[in-house]
Amino acid sequence: MPDRVQGPVPRELIEKMPKAELHLHMEGAIPIETLYAFAQTKGVPGVGNQDDVKRRLAYANFDEFIRVWLWTNTFIRSEGDFEEIAYSVLRSLSKQNVRYVEAFYSPGNYLEYGLTSQGITESMIRGKRRAETEFGIRCELIVDLIRDMGPAYGMGLVKELEPYLGRGLIGVGLGGSEDRFPADAYELVYAEARKRGYRLTAHAGEVAGAPSIWAAIKKLGAERIGHGLRADEDEGLVSYLKESQTPLEMCPTSNVKTRVCGSLSSHPIRRYFDQGLRVTLNSDDPTMFDTTITKEYSTLGDTFHFTWDELRRIALNAVGGSFMSEAEKESTRRDFEKQFDRLAAAEPSLN
Repeated sequence: MPDRVQGPVPRELIEKMPKAELHLHMEGAIPIETLYAFAQTKGVPGVGNQDDVKRRLAYANFDEFIRVWLWTNTFIRSEGDFEEIAYSVLRSLSKQNVRYVEAFYSPGNYLEYGLTSQGITESMIRGKRRAETEFGIRCELIVDLIRDMGPAYGMGLVKELEPYLGRGLIGVGLGGSEDRFPADAYELVYAEARKRGYRLTAHAGEVAGAPSIWAAIKKLGAERIGHGLRADEDEGLVSYLKESQTPLEMCPTSNVKTRVCGSLSSHPIRRYFDQGLRVTLNSDDPTMFDTTITKEYSTLGDTFHFTWDELRRIALNAVGGSFMSEAEKESTRRDFEKQFDRLAAAEPSLN
């Protein structure tokens, strides 16, 4: 391992370091130019250029963020659009040396437009395969059951999409309005998903508090926690997360932009890391939050004074916390470590 870096990690080094993301929403990561192209094709009112799209991506809190999210959904009117979405998102990520990503997608948001969950899934798989072939980035999909749509919808989706497991689909997640739709109602849905071979994650501790995280763990059997921002409201929960090494899919910029965290400096990611929790770093909805995974790593260095060694550990946490097989994890971990070593050897400030 290289020596600890006392000063800020150079931005160019962060750009080049290998990365993996475990909490990224495809629809919230669509590049601005792709969103604008969709808006032009669909004739979305009030969108005359890319700057118009950027200006509309504004909100003051989590509820307003959801409304803006639903507005961008109106740009998408065909199942085939999702092939371009997956392809363009992964192309963008590959430019940041993201080598592996587990990405959420939410087909339930498009049913009112006559689209089907199967058609959307098949298009996503085509798009990700194109990206894998052209850019060498690997992606596995996690279908978002969307709390607001109810457990009956979630159960139907789990059964409907089972044929795609192992073909590009890897797991289920639970996004949506955490405070209004508690996880407990999804206990049977998650039990069915586990039985059918889905891997399990759930948003928890983002808008609601520590009890929501406990419910995701105890009721849903979630293998990872999306966000986990408010875990430190319960010392017993923090101890459990440390002992179990349950991965936390943390998203600092997202939490500040949606106002569930008061400021970047008050975000607990540094504290959780120092306490020995298994922290991973993610961009969540990078287009919506005007961020990238590279910016997120830079923020760790600039705001929280993470060293090169610590950034390396967080990147490797994402590999270890992924839903890859153990053999795939070991192979990816070795590849990441070789890349980190090469970068360190070529950077005078690390020697």
